[in-house]
Amino acid sequence: MIRSNKLQTLSDAQILERYRDNPKGEERYFLGVEIEQRNLQKQADIASKKHQKGARHSVLYYLVYLFLFCMFVSRFGSQLF
Repeated sequence: MIRSNKLQTLSDAQILERYRDNPKGEERYFLGVEIEQRNLQKQADIASKKHQKGARHSVLYYLVYLFLFCMFVSRFGSQLF
């Protein structure tokens, strides 16, 4: 199994931090190899789940769609009801 020299020099915390950022392509592969070699799979799963929970929409996102819905109802409300 081929390991990345750059990733071998990083600490476990740095490896988990990079994995949490959801890398793509070659970096994801080599991070997976490092996690497997260091037996960090459980910690990597926990870190990625915590990161996914925080990736929700902000309140402003919902307010914009509420505003658009109100505009739609004010424009077409008389025809709907």
